[in-house]
Amino acid sequence: MKQFLVIIILLSYNLSNAQHSERFEEILSELKEIESKADTIRYGNGKAWWISTLTTYEHNTEKYSTYTGRQVQYYRNGQIASEILMDKYGNILSWNGFDRLGNKTIESLTTEIDSDASDLSEFFTSEKHINFKRHIKLYKCSKKLGVCYLHKEGQRINGKKKGLWKTYSENGDVKKEKVY
Repeated sequence: MKQFLVIIILLSYNLSNAQHSERFEEILSELKEIESKADTIRYGNGKAWWISTLTTYEHNTEKYSTYTGRQVQYYRNGQIASEILMDKYGNILSWNGFDRLGNKTIESLTTEIDSDASDLSEFFTSEKHINFKRHIKLYKCSKKLGVCYLHKEGQRINGKKKGLWKTYSENGDVKKEKVY
């Protein structure tokens, strides 16, 4: 079972590069990974609040650290608040958010990551060089029907709505469509 889990993690890690542009990969190709370690932050009651991995890279004697891989944030009661999959450079590939009852509230899938940085120095010192395309799904729970459903979905580019966004009714019918 443990070997199967390792294979799944390695496959998902290797497939995660599909979102990166060639230019993005070229800029970061000179980085050398030197350390990767688990990082857990706990509430005062001893329960986990945040479980993640901190990875350190080196380039020209400079060291850069970022969170990578799977990260899980918990509510104080132990319920999962969010699950995030980050690439080896610290960019969010997917993110699922949950309410305190365990109902999914948001799902985000990164479809493209690119950078306008000219070199590694600019990449690590500026935040304005990176471009993300994400498919977003927002969920809503109906107390009347006792179900949670897909409420809205569409694409965001660098955090702004782009293209066709659909709003759904509680029974799954398209209620509204808007182009941004």
